[in-house]
Amino acid sequence: MTGRLIAADQTAASSAFHAADVGEIVPVVGRIEYIPALKELVTKHRVGLLVPLTDLDLRILARHRDAFAEIGCTVMIGEERDVKACRDKAASNGLFAAAGLDVIKTVTLSDFRDDPFYPCFVKPIRGSGGVGTGTVRNKSALEAHVATYGKRMLVQEYVPGREYTIDVYRDRAGTVRAVVPRQRLAVRAGEVSKGITVRDPALTEAAERLAAQLGATWGVFCCQCRRPQDGRPRFFEVNPRFGGGVPLSIAAGANMPLYLLQEALGRPVTARMGKFTPDLMMLRYDDALFVKADEPEKLPGYDSPVFR
Repeated sequence: MTGRLIAADQTAASSAFHAADVGEIVPVVGRIEYIPALKELVTKHRVGLLVPLTDLDLRILARHRDAFAEIGCTVMIGEERDVKACRDKAASNGLFAAAGLDVIKTVTLSDFRDDPFYPCFVKPIRGSGGVGTGTVRNKSALEAHVATYGKRMLVQEYVPGREYTIDVYRDRAGTVRAVVPRQRLAVRAGEVSKGITVRDPALTEAAERLAAQLGATWGVFCCQCRRPQDGRPRFFEVNPRFGGGVPLSIAAGANMPLYLLQEALGRPVTARMGKFTPDLMMLRYDDALFVKADEPEKLPGYDSPVFR
């Protein structure tokens, strides 16, 4: 299987540009030029598969997926209503409930103020990367958090215990072909830095039940849960995209990017349920890439550093 990998970002100061075969600059997500620019790249490079890797453009790509299909490009995305349900933390609780899964108590900030409970966990209604999330133990800490990150927040019951992310491959016919649960041992900036794969039938079954509620969502998605001392997994998030820790699942033998390419090319998908190595541990560390900058003054962060 041969082909080219095209990376798209809003700046050339992107490490992905130097890992891919080609790097292309596109407008910022949300600008009216964004989708036309992607379509232009699809035509220019004869792109057959478009894979979103962040939350930022999931809904707009879902809205335009048929338009991409018309120019010969498949987008790894479901329908907009399904993406919206996943992205909205309150609506995703409805998905978990419909699948018969236990959830973590979740209320709006307004409802919480009417009937507060501490400690609690606070997160943006449409968040990403762990930005704006945190454990709050009293009212003054809550108000400081809201002053920093805004009022569009959900408040959840604080549930201590083991935390898991479950990577799933679901084909276009709606069949779950691979499930890899992995325990999050350490998290930094919302992304797992240390984790280990686990063979857990209960988590696998839960992921399959959740997948049945996701409409036309296909390809790779991940969901998250916590397991308190009573042992029952309680779900709190589902992301219709590759999870940040998916390299662990891939290294364990569930080659989800390969399955995606196989399906997009109409070839047999080699995924097999349970075909992964349990107890494989991932220990992440920072690395650096060094490249010559032709126009430093045009780099983001040149006049003022970018903080994420």
